[in-house]
Amino acid sequence: MLIFSREKLDYAVYALLAAMIACLIVYFFFRNQTDPVIFIPEENPLIKFLSYVEFDAIIFLISMQIIVAIAEENKLFQFLALKVLHLVGANHRLFFYLICTVSALSAALISDITIAIIFVPLVIRATRILKIKTAPYIFGISFTVNIGSIYTPFSSAENILISSAKGFELDTVWFLGNFSLFVFPVLLFTLVGMDLIFIRKIKPPEQLQKTILLEIMSPKIVIVNKKQFILNWIYFGLIIVGLIIVPQAYLVAGLGVALISILNRKQFADSLKKVNWKLISFLFATFLLIGTMQINGTFTFLNNFIEKVIPTNPLAAAIVVLISISILSGMLAQVPTALVMIAVLQQLYAGAPGGIPNLVKIGFILGINIGSNFLPQGAAVDLICLELAKKNKVEGFTYKTLLRNGSLITLYHIFNSIIFMILYYLIV
Repeated sequence: MLIFSREKLDYAVYALLAAMIACLIVYFFFRNQTDPVIFIPEENPLIKFLSYVEFDAIIFLISMQIIVAIAEENKLFQFLALKVLHLVGANHRLFFYLICTVSALSAALISDITIAIIFVPLVIRATRILKIKTAPYIFGISFTVNIGSIYTPFSSAENILISSAKGFELDTVWFLGNFSLFVFPVLLFTLVGMDLIFIRKIKPPEQLQKTILLEIMSPKIVIVNKKQFILNWIYFGLIIVGLIIVPQAYLVAGLGVALISILNRKQFADSLKKVNWKLISFLFATFLLIGTMQINGTFTFLNNFIEKVIPTNPLAAAIVVLISISILSGMLAQVPTALVMIAVLQQLYAGAPGGIPNLVKIGFILGINIGSNFLPQGAAVDLICLELAKKNKVEGFTYKTLLRNGSLITLYHIFNSIIFMILYYLIV
């Protein structure tokens, strides 16, 4: 997890190296074990190690990366952002509410990094034409995308891993049913609070600046081929509907890649170039590492320790998981944190009637998504926003201000999460 958190190191290579060494050591020490039998003598040991890899999660992640990349090429989300600007008539307060809401809901469909890359430059350009402060709008995007990413199982790598893991198996209907009453109220409360603190203090732009902005930033400028643009929106919408209806999300995503590639006349080899193979390699290696830890008894040891820490009451257990995961994901990378916690919970509730309690799953997903804003380095979207703000010389958006505001907003979101889980426990 520490290597993954350091950008200058090639974490995929280190992870693969560690996985290969771990597999060799485990095979050497456990190949002759008979009680229980771990490696069948006639069987290739590779089959045993590969059994720990969640291939459906990897296929899903690869497919969604290609789909989103093609959607980006066709400027689907840039069009959406510019359309929002025109809908509000360049009203700076309405623009704040709508751009943050659209960013948050878009984060339920595509990664938060993609949201930052698409929306932040547009916000910087728009606020400069309007001659108003830029920083509050970037704070708004940064602090709301993690709320939106809670809403679906395919919004991020960590959500994909959790929803696909054995013992979890969570589909889109489960996410929508369990998080709708959290996402929208918390998003609204967050935006209202930021409006009171930041946006209302901004002097409204002059009408001339609004007119100039609406003329310069027209949604039509991103449409090259109108027919293909509309078809891509339809295909993208059908893929999302398919992910909601069909439980086997990786099959829908795989079929979606094929169809959207054919529509855009993309060679499959070209589509594969859009995949973040560094992340995929890291995930593959981490699955292998976790498998070796299960074989050598590491998770049994952790399980015995955690059993003493995590209460038997589902609500208390969910709160402990929420707080611990929020802290870890704020300090370390989210993906390895999610993978380790998945294995721990699988082991902890292996013999429990009904498996992992629903409330614990909710606490886990809330913690892994909202905890990342504790520290700027804990959330990739914060680092992207910082880089874009620095590059464009945005005043008031620095590491220091992001650390101060981010930690406060995370504590607020954790508080809201605890209230939500208490109500869920009492009502459901």
